[in-house]
Order: sequence, then C-alpha cells, then structure tokens
Amino acid sequence: GAGDCGCNFVWNVLALFMTIYYTDSVMISAAAVGGIMLASRIFDGISDLVMGAIIDKTKTRWGKARPWLLWMAPFMAIALVLTFSVPDIGETGKIIYAFCTYFFLTVVVYTAANLPYNALLSFITDSQKERTSLSSVRFFMVNLLVIALAFITPPAAKALGWFGITSIYGIIAMCCLLITFFFCKERVQPVATKEENIGFLKSLSYLVKNKYFIYLTIIFVMDYIMFAVNSSSGMYYVKYIFHDENMFGVITLFCNIPLMLSCLFFQVIANKFGKWNCMIGGYVVMIIGFGIIALFPDNYYCALLGNVIAGIGRAPHNAGLFALVADVVDYGEWKTNKRIEGVTYSVTSFGMKVGGGVGGAIVGIVLAMGNYDGSALIQSASAITAIMAIYVYIPILICVLGMILMMTANIDKVYPQVIRELAIRRAKEN
Repeated sequence: GAGDCGCNFVWNVLALFMTIYYTDSVMISAAAVGGIMLASRIFDGISDLVMGAIIDKTKTRWGKARPWLLWMAPFMAIALVLTFSVPDIGETGKIIYAFCTYFFLTVVVYTAANLPYNALLSFITDSQKERTSLSSVRFFMVNLLVIALAFITPPAAKALGWFGITSIYGIIAMCCLLITFFFCKERVQPVATKEENIGFLKSLSYLVKNKYFIYLTIIFVMDYIMFAVNSSSGMYYVKYIFHDENMFGVITLFCNIPLMLSCLFFQVIANKFGKWNCMIGGYVVMIIGFGIIALFPDNYYCALLGNVIAGIGRAPHNAGLFALVADVVDYGEWKTNKRIEGVTYSVTSFGMKVGGGVGGAIVGIVLAMGNYDGSALIQSASAITAIMAIYVYIPILICVLGMILMMTANIDKVYPQVIRELAIRRAKEN
C-alpha cells in the first residue's frame, strides 16, 4: 500500500485539482488545458511501451522493477512541485511552462516510477488469490488517501499556497516509494526464458497474440477516462451547482468510504463470481449511481446517495483491474511460452495516463464548448450543462460501453488451466 500512496499523492493531486488549478488559479483557458493534457498523452503511449521494454531488460541485484522506485523517488517530489508552480509570465508563457512541467511529470517521471511499481505484483507472487488480496489492500489505502486529499487540499492550498502543499505531498510520495523499495522482494521467475533477450518489437508481437492484453488495454483506457472526467469535474460541480467548495470533501467521503469497504470484501466476492464478472456488475452499479445524480443534479442528498452507489460500483475496478494484469501476464506466458511482465504491465501506466490525459482533455474541451469562464462567480446555463456532462453523462456512456465489451470475453474461465499448466512447466524446468 505504501507504493500506491506514493504514486497517488502525485496522481490524485493531478486528477482532482490540476484542471481547476490551471483554469481558476493560473487563469489558463479551459481549451488550452485540454490541449496540454491531450498533447502530453500522445507521447505517453510511447513512453509506457518503452519503459515496459526497459523493465524487461533491467538486471540488478534488486531485481527488474524495484530499483526504479529507488531511482525515481526524488524526481517524483521535484516534478510535482514544479508542475504546481506556474509563474506569471503571460498567457503564452504560462501555457508553455505548464506543458513542459506536466509532460516531465506524467510522461517521464511518473511512467518510470509507477509502471515498475505495478509490475511488482507479478514478481511478488503467482497466486491469483494473493494478487487479488494485495490489489484490494492497495486500493483501500489509495482511497483512504483520496478522502484525505479531498478534505485537506482546498483549505491547505489557500493557507500554504500550491507550492507549499505540493512540497509536503512530494516529500511524502518520495518516502512511500522508498519504503516499498526497501521492504518488497521479487520472487517469481519465468519458466524458460531467464537469459533470453527479447527485443521490444518482438515483445509487441507476442502481446498481439494475447487477446486479453488487448481487452485489458481498452478497459484501462476507458475506465481512466471515466475516472478522470468524473474526479476532475468534482470541484466544478460543488463550486457552481452547490456554491460550496468545502462540499468536495464530503462527496468524496461518501464515494470513497463505500468504495474502500467494498474493496475489503472484493476478494471474497471475486472468489465466488470471478473478477471479470464483478467488474461487469460494477459498471451496472455505477450507472445507477451516476443516473441518480443526473436526474437530481442540485439535490444535496441525491448527490450523496449517487456517490455512495457509484463508489460501490467502482470497487471491482479499483481492486480488480491491476490483479487482472498479473493474470494476463500468466496467460501470455502460457500462450506464447514467453513471460513479458514489463511491456504487459505498460498497459497499467498506459491506461492510467492516456485515459487520464484524454479525460482531462475532454474536461477542458467540454468546458470550452459550454463557454466556461474561470473568473466568473456564476456560470451560464451552457457551462452548467457542460459541468454535468463531464461529471455524470460521459461516465454513464463509458460504463455502458465497458459493460458491453467485457461481456464478450472472460479470462477467469481459462485461468485455472493456465496456472495449472504453467506450474507443470516450471516443475519440469527446475
């Protein structure tokens, strides 16, 4: 959980506050913010795949993934502070500075820290139940952190400034990554390719044969677009619908407490119904939650109820997605006889950042289409419609599409055979 807290001090500060920091504090136009995030994501897809290949080629006494946590920890702190320190150098200068620092943080530093951290799961254990349990613990901690950030950050940013609060967050993130480096060990070895040097393009050719890699890549991107548009718009929702920024912490609490509690029970439910089916059910529950908010947008109690239900629906996706990637690694090894953790795990970073970036771009573009004005105390009717679109309408659409996609396949049905046959191969190799 410590490593996830470290990465998410960065990721969730960006997801929750980056857009409104740019539009309302720095006064960069919503359209420009959307452009910054979208442009960064074009490069992000490349950096994730390259970093995955680098992990597969990394050989140190600490393993393949662990050393990157040590190397990147200080850069995470520095890059976060720089990103939230946009100087007053004119509209064009601010846009250029924002793009450069956002690019450095998300495309370079976050990729080199978070992708190895996510890959650790397949190096630590090959037990499906243990992976599900570890993922549940990870995301319990993450959502506890999100609640804390939602309550603490708005008043702290006013009191300390964005430079002050992000400096504190950056130091905490660095310490969390170092804790994970020192206390986690890599244990799982591949079957028969320990010394084989698999090139980047060759790795991609193997992944194309792994249909669940394709499925999971699409699901990751869709889910993180949904999470990004919903979380990035939360501050706009409470500020301009309820005219109370402090309510942001309350709706985050009502979403994340049910999410956290549901994550604790996810392993039991997943053991009975399978992770894949649980995620399909999660989409259905989120549609209900977002639908309540869409029907009663300015009703305080419906907003809280909708977030409770949506939070329960998010649990299978928060806890299950990353555990599924480890299963996809095993499926790929079973299918091709090549175990490619690094590039396979690039789907996690790729999905999070491309989805988050596209989601952030959608927020900026939709706000611009609605004629949102960051300096206005009261927004126009078109701007209010735009805020509701990014907060609930677009998430509902994504849930429907994701549910339809996941109903066409199910890795849980073949996984027992996969892990059984891999165990036989490893026994023969040893």
